[in-house]
Amino acid sequence: MSIASRIVITLLVLTVGVGSAWAQANSGPMNLEVTPGTSTIINVSSRMVNELIVPYPNPRLVKFLRADSTASISRDGSSIYVSTGTEEFIQLIIKNADTPDQPGISLMLIPVEDVPPQHVSLKPTGTAFQGTAEASGDHLASSNYEDLLRELVRDAARDEIPSGYTVDPNWNGSRMQVGTVVGEPSKRLIGNSLVVEYFLLKNIGATAVELLEPNYKQDGVRAIAFINAVLLAPGQVTRMVWVRNR
Repeated sequence: MSIASRIVITLLVLTVGVGSAWAQANSGPMNLEVTPGTSTIINVSSRMVNELIVPYPNPRLVKFLRADSTASISRDGSSIYVSTGTEEFIQLIIKNADTPDQPGISLMLIPVEDVPPQHVSLKPTGTAFQGTAEASGDHLASSNYEDLLRELVRDAARDEIPSGYTVDPNWNGSRMQVGTVVGEPSKRLIGNSLVVEYFLLKNIGATAVELLEPNYKQDGVRAIAFINAVLLAPGQVTRMVWVRNR
C-alpha cells in the first residue's frame, strides 16, 4: 500500500468552487472575474466589514445562514456588505432580479483573521475563472477548494513541497498535547494565503490511542491528515500535517 493511500484526511471546511481570491488592500476594489452558475471562493476579513460590488443594478441575495448566525449581510445599491461574525464560511448567491431565470453568481466566503477588509468588484465572464488562484500559489491540481486542500496534504505526505510554497526556516511551532499524545512541531511551508505545518505525534501513555481529527482542530485550520497511522500503540510515533490560514 502506498503512502498516499494510507493518508487519513478530514476537511474542516468543505467548499466547492472554480477559483479562489484574496484581494489585497489597495486604492480601489479588486476586479474579480466570476462565472455565473459556478462557485468562486473569496478569502475575506473575519474582523471587518467586506464589500462586494455586483454588476446588477437590482441584485437579489440568496443567503444560507443558520438561524442563530451572528453574520450580517446587507445591500446598498449594487454594493453588498458582509460581516462574517463567527461563521467558518458563508455561502451567498447573487442574482439579477431583472432576469431571475438566469444563473446567479455563487460565492463561498472564507473568513481569515489577518486579511484586511476586502473590496471586490465582481465581473461576470463566460469562461471559468483561473487567474487569481494560480497566481496565489494556492492553486494546485484542481480549482476546487476541497481538492486543493487534499493536494496540499498529499504532497506533505510525500515530503514534497507544493508549487508556490517555501520552507519557513524560522518557524518555532508550539508543542501540543492531547491526552497521552504529544505533538512536536517539525516543519512549516508558507503559501500566499495558506500554510502547511508538520508535527510528530507520539503516544507516551500505556495504552493504544485512536487519533481523532476534531481533537486537534484549532482556529484557522482547514484540513488535518494523519500519515501512516491513526491508532498509536504505546511509544509509537506518526506524522500529522494540517493546512491552516496564514
